[in-house]
Amino acid sequence: METYFAANRSVLIVDDNATNLKLLQEILKGRYKVYPAPSGERAIAFLEKTIPGLILLDVEMPGMNGYQVIAKLKNDQRWQDIPVIFLTAQEGRAGEEQAFLMGAVDYILKPISAGVVLKRVQLHIELQNYRKNLEQLVEIKTYQVLKSQDTILDILANVTAYRDNETGGHIRRTTVYTQLIVEHLFKIGHHEYRLNRNYADHIIKSAKLHDIGKVAISDSVLLKPGKLTKEEFEFIKKHPVIGARMIDNAMRQLGDDSTFLLVAKEIIYSHHEWWNGKGYPQGLSGDDIPLSGRIMAVADVYDALISDRPYKKAFSHEEAFAIIWEEAGTHFDPYLMELARDVLLKFKDVIYQYQDEIILYD
Repeated sequence: METYFAANRSVLIVDDNATNLKLLQEILKGRYKVYPAPSGERAIAFLEKTIPGLILLDVEMPGMNGYQVIAKLKNDQRWQDIPVIFLTAQEGRAGEEQAFLMGAVDYILKPISAGVVLKRVQLHIELQNYRKNLEQLVEIKTYQVLKSQDTILDILANVTAYRDNETGGHIRRTTVYTQLIVEHLFKIGHHEYRLNRNYADHIIKSAKLHDIGKVAISDSVLLKPGKLTKEEFEFIKKHPVIGARMIDNAMRQLGDDSTFLLVAKEIIYSHHEWWNGKGYPQGLSGDDIPLSGRIMAVADVYDALISDRPYKKAFSHEEAFAIIWEEAGTHFDPYLMELARDVLLKFKDVIYQYQDEIILYD
């Protein structure tokens, strides 16, 4: 296995007996970097500056004894993962049990045997370094998975952006609007609109896919230079269902039911629902509409209002804000609108940053 973690081959020896300190140093020198500490207090002072790979800790010491030292270590995040081997003259089950209850990984009986010390120290240094390597490998794999998720979302978003020149700017702007609302809700932690960090991140990342279903809408309807007929509008209203099916297919092909795809489907399927139940495709109302869909609805409609379309001119920010505010309680979640009012006013700053053009996600 490739090693990602720089092995920490240092040992702190804590013992008030000068003979024991010297003996342990002699045993370990040449193989490990050794630091001696003649008391528990000196050991704590040392740890403020240096983190060793392992601690050999005498139990019976004047002042701060071994049990007090390890209790302090285990209550401090900086030191709680350092493996501790107790040095003790106490034999029997009681001493052994006490050592492990206090958080020690092992204990060595006195009088000290050089062979036992070397083997125990080697074992626990290697175990600690293996654990650190494993933790770093997990972090790397987690990063790779998250990167793959982002790549999948970006590829799907680019499909939509290529399809319609207007959509690129719309995708980027609505993603930023959504992020502003989500981060605000996350920050205030309102009891009915509380978001955990993972769900908040998934909403932000998935917002760019809200119109993915439009790739299945014919150009004659999607790019029509004029107002849609009733039949054409009914056809274009199918895009949330089509988009949700696309995500279902992706999950089946990937063998993946990860949260990030489920949240993407949630947004795609619900962002045209209305608070009063008059939206589509399911006719959901109130809290039955997923929070992600309610947030996306605000971002989506606002951006449609401030954008030029073949059948209308763009509204100003002030006009668009007034329209969506007026529809709080009918189209939009009124409580969400109230909580996010100050954030909605900031949407104006986003308009000019992302114009209507094909925007490819890096």
